[in-house]
Amino acid sequence: FALTAAGLALLPLAPSYGWLFPVMGLLAVGSALVNPCLSALVSLHAPPERQGAVLGAYQACGSLGRIVGPALGGLLFTRLGPAAPYGTGAVLVALGGVLALSLVTQVRMSGAGAEQSS
Repeated sequence: FALTAAGLALLPLAPSYGWLFPVMGLLAVGSALVNPCLSALVSLHAPPERQGAVLGAYQACGSLGRIVGPALGGLLFTRLGPAAPYGTGAVLVALGGVLALSLVTQVRMSGAGAEQSS
């Protein structure tokens, strides 16, 4: 999440193409690391009998985001300027990172509680 947020935040600040490609690399690596981890977190928090439905809903939300995101980004671009979609994306990714971190902490704590009770 940190790499993705950094990539989004730095993208409009890149002064030249030479800087643009490493920043886009941050964005690509961050995204590639986040997506499998989110799927794992979703499956860990879903009841075993509902994992298919929950993962399907997760994928549907991702698809909806890929539809709504560009439209919202275009609106922000035209109303607030070229940096607005990237800044907004960076803030939303950072918030998602905080949420995911709290879920990971919750999973670790529940795992520690299960070990202590056995």
